[in-house]
Amino acid sequence: MSQTFTRREFYDLVWSKPMIHLAKEFGVSDVALHKICRKHNIPNPPLGWWAKKAAGKAIKQIPLPEFDSDRPDAIIIRNAPAADWQTQAIELAEKKARSASRPTAAMPKRGSVIVRNTLAALRRGKENEQGLICVRDAGLVPCSVAKQSIGRIAELLPKLEAAAEVQGFKLTHDDEPSRFSDGAQTVKFEITEAYTREKHELTRKEKAEQAAWDKRSERRAWRYVHGDPYPIFADWDYHSTGRLSISLEPVWYYRQPTPRRSFNDGKRQRLEDLVDKIAIGIAVVAAAKTERDEEEEKQAREREKERAAQEAAARSRYIEDRRQAELTSLLLAQQRTNQLEQLLSRMVGEATPDREARISVFESWLQRQIDEKRQLFTREGLETHFEHLKLFGQDDDKNFNG
Repeated sequence: MSQTFTRREFYDLVWSKPMIHLAKEFGVSDVALHKICRKHNIPNPPLGWWAKKAAGKAIKQIPLPEFDSDRPDAIIIRNAPAADWQTQAIELAEKKARSASRPTAAMPKRGSVIVRNTLAALRRGKENEQGLICVRDAGLVPCSVAKQSIGRIAELLPKLEAAAEVQGFKLTHDDEPSRFSDGAQTVKFEITEAYTREKHELTRKEKAEQAAWDKRSERRAWRYVHGDPYPIFADWDYHSTGRLSISLEPVWYYRQPTPRRSFNDGKRQRLEDLVDKIAIGIAVVAAAKTERDEEEEKQAREREKERAAQEAAARSRYIEDRRQAELTSLLLAQQRTNQLEQLLSRMVGEATPDREARISVFESWLQRQIDEKRQLFTREGLETHFEHLKLFGQDDDKNFNG
């Protein structure tokens, strides 16, 4: 089941209710709706927008940008099937592989510049202690293989490149080792060759070298002399097996099985014959990374939503505490005003014609204080007072720090 909207209709929907509620109505994830908004250049409410609206604060709605003629106006939303992401990814990748014009394993070619540069680096590389030539340079396919296996790599990489292209992936060329990318996700991989090791047995030449050193040392008081160190030989002998494997980057995902990330030579199969399955594996790993990223984004939004709710509650408590504190202050001021008025009234009632000058000054001073208090309790006085304190308005949260 699918639903179709114009950009304007979908824009109005997005600004009518929170994205997570809208997603439940459509039967899709809110992450999917965010992607639709990005694809069609539709702005959506930023974090905290709905909370501010609920609190009655001033908010601004981002207008819908002009329509891009290169971007379709129709937006189609299809309810996601119940199958998990891995099943969907595998089914989609297998469908792409089946729909290819011909099997990618039967499409030999020289490969891209990246492939050709990788092969050139392997051919001029030097073997390490394990007898393997390692390539890890930027823009090259990471490999660790023996010299005699370079021919197989020359056959494997172009086929794998073609199979990955069917799935929408190409090799990257940047300041890191090459990876497969579909423009949204990248998948790291490496081609390695297995090797064995066994305890090193001294060769006849090494035994003769050791014996010669022992003989020289018998003529010296010290067994070690600068310029004639004790001969050191390898502890292990390594032998390449010719068995190649491709490892895709590991992806840990919530509540789901880990996708397959290793493909190896077997007794009856070689990597060159598994390129379609490897390409499917690349697509599945990319889907796993996307699903993981979406889950992390969802959790981040939930954490932000929870944090915003906690902050809103704390802000409400802060505002209420300020208001209550000011109310207490006003009541105390009112009580003091009443006391001042009672004091002045008593003094006036006890007035005599021969009042002293100090009492007269005190009465005038007392009357000014009463007048100031009375002015505070007028509507105009309270308005000015609250404006100064930033209370009982949109700015009640003055100096709130969360």
